[in-house]
This record gives sequence, C-alpha cells and structure tokens, in this order.
Amino acid sequence: MILYGAALSPYVARVLCAVRRKGLDVRQAEPPGGNMKSPEYLALNPYGKIPTLVGEDGPVFESEVICEYLEEKYPQPPLLPADPAGRARSRTVSRAVDLYVLPGLLGLLGQLNPTTRDSAVVEEKLAELRRGLDGLEKLLKGPYALGPELTLADCALVPALFYLDRFMPAFGKFDALADHPTLRTVWTTLRAEPMVASLLADMAASLDDFLRRRAANAS
Repeated sequence: MILYGAALSPYVARVLCAVRRKGLDVRQAEPPGGNMKSPEYLALNPYGKIPTLVGEDGPVFESEVICEYLEEKYPQPPLLPADPAGRARSRTVSRAVDLYVLPGLLGLLGQLNPTTRDSAVVEEKLAELRRGLDGLEKLLKGPYALGPELTLADCALVPALFYLDRFMPAFGKFDALADHPTLRTVWTTLRAEPMVASLLADMAASLDDFLRRRAANAS
C-alpha cells in the first residue's frame, strides 16, 4: 500500500498513527505528478487533497475513511471499541477535532509572524479554538482519549496536540493544556507511547524542513 501525503499534514499524521499502531507495511510518498492537482493524482483523488491510500482495493481518501477502512480490513489490534456506544464516542472525538479544533488551530498558523499578524483574526481563531477545546475536554476520559486503550480518537488527537504544543506559545493568550486537565493527561500518555513519539519526531522533522524552506524562499 502507498499513502500519499507528508506527515506535516494533521490528516496524514492521523492515518500514519493508525498504520503504525497496526504494524502495516505502507509506503509513504508524495503525490504522483509532483503535486495534489496533477492529472495523475486527480485520477486517484478527484478532490486533490491528501491523504490518499492506494492498495489492492484501489484508492481510498479522506483521513477518517482511510482509518476506518484499515480498521475493517486489518482488525487487529483493534482501534475502535467493541460496543456501539464506544465506537460512537470515538467518532465523536474525531469529528470534534475536525470541526471544532483544527479550523481554529490551522487558522492561527498563518498568524505566526508578529509583524504581519492580524489581531482581529487571532482573537477570532483563539476564541474558536477555546470553544473547541472546551467541548473536547468533556468528551475525554483518560489516560487515553476513551480510557485505557489507544483508539482512532487518539489518532485524531495526536496531530492536533502536536500543533497546539508547537505553536500556541507564540500567541501567549492561554495555556490550552492547563485549562483542560483531561486533555493534558491524554497528551502526557500519548507522548510516552513509543509509536506516537516516533510519529511526533517525524512530524517535527517535516515541519522544521518546511519552515527552513519557507525562510530560504523569503530571503
């Protein structure tokens, strides 16, 4: 199987978390044709987004769909609870990350430079992010997202928490983890997980490379 997309993307990283937890042989690659809008890549994913997983069943895209596809095709070790209520809770956490946390968080990434920062946008996105985290806090149990086992809910949380940890100090408005103790517990647990620690290192390397290239292009 081939997974198209870089670990820098929170959506690609989510899939990588599931792939590595299941110990699957998946090769990571850049989109064919050199970019997401190339004819070759659009033939696999007509929306031109990442990630896309290509294997014996053909292309599968959208990160949560890929994760659930892998869960059904390779059920061991399980990454969804056995009971319907637990599965619904896992999916709710994933949706909360997608709909209420990542939009505010990713909206802040364009405001990192204090010399070009739009204070109104920052305030709007911080408020959006705070609301998202407040809701997420009520969904989590600890020590992992849903209790004692790592699930797809954790795979959704890992990249979001990486970006929170990496970029929120630049704004100095609020300590997201101090204000959300269960989220802090989950983050502590995840970082101590060797597979997650390896993924976080890959994300950090990918981000550092991106920032170096952006600085070089700006100079």
